[in-house]
Amino acid sequence: MASIKFSICFLLLVFSSSLLFVISTSQAVEQTHQPKPSAVLSDKGYHAMSLTLDTILEAVIMPAIQSLNHTNTTFTLFCPRDQAFFNSKYPQPPLTLLKYHIVPFKFDRDTIEAYVGHGSNVRTLLPGHPLVVTSLPTRTSASYVSINRVKITEWNVYNNGRLIVHGVEDFFDPAFQTLLYPQYDVTVVTKVLSRGFSWHREVIAYWFLLQALAATVLILVYTFCDKDDVQYIVAS
Repeated sequence: MASIKFSICFLLLVFSSSLLFVISTSQAVEQTHQPKPSAVLSDKGYHAMSLTLDTILEAVIMPAIQSLNHTNTTFTLFCPRDQAFFNSKYPQPPLTLLKYHIVPFKFDRDTIEAYVGHGSNVRTLLPGHPLVVTSLPTRTSASYVSINRVKITEWNVYNNGRLIVHGVEDFFDPAFQTLLYPQYDVTVVTKVLSRGFSWHREVIAYWFLLQALAATVLILVYTFCDKDDVQYIVAS
């Protein structure tokens, strides 16, 4: 009887081990055959960005993950179409411009409709230079979403939960936010605050100077004038 129970337990153990092996192997195969983000972008017509994406992942996003110390961070990339790369202004976009196209959190249509308002600033990986939401969809019309007045043309070109890619019609210009929304610029805000503190210091200095002059005048009046004259001057 004991040997029969032992045999049944042994068979169940072998069966469960085999089942776990099959599940883990199938998951590994699925991960192995999952298409690369650059391949997905190329298949959907974003050929120029697909050639740049590996550089972005290695030189921009990976250092950002290390600096944030949070491996589960989701990044959102706004991907310009090929025509934008043919523009002579950005034949080979620098890393600073590419950082301006990356948001260090999940930013999709649902997020915009639920939490974002017109004119909101959106933090990017380019320090001190956020994006600005310039148009929003409405329930009464099939309007589009634009950022820095650049239209989002395709949502979720790629989305694996860690990297989200949206298609946009052109590159974002950092000068747009700097010129039209300077209140979002960290550098400008710092300068304004420093000027404000300097202005307050000057006012306080002038106030103390006036108080000192007034005290000097009163001392001179009491010294060189009669008491009756002093009382008359003070009363007047």
